[in-house]
Amino acid sequence: MGQIMKPDVNPVVPAVLNALTVGFAGYWMLGQKKKALVSLVAGLALSLVCVGLAVLPITAYDAYLLGEKLKNGESIGENESALQWLNAVFK
Repeated sequence: MGQIMKPDVNPVVPAVLNALTVGFAGYWMLGQKKKALVSLVAGLALSLVCVGLAVLPITAYDAYLLGEKLKNGESIGENESALQWLNAVFK
């Protein structure tokens, strides 16, 4: 899998997008398309049992941390999570 470089990203934007779209649009904007789709499906499935709201702040914070890495000139993997325990979900 390729690495994503976007040093001009504002980390607040993907965080807000993830918070508003069940963890989908922020990851999509960062170039993590597969992760975005998995997050969307997981968020929608979990929201059916009223737990989905927990996904929103978690994915928003993860997207913010990933945006910070990109802003600092670092690269991120297509399915990388800044929150290590999320890597088990998105790998």
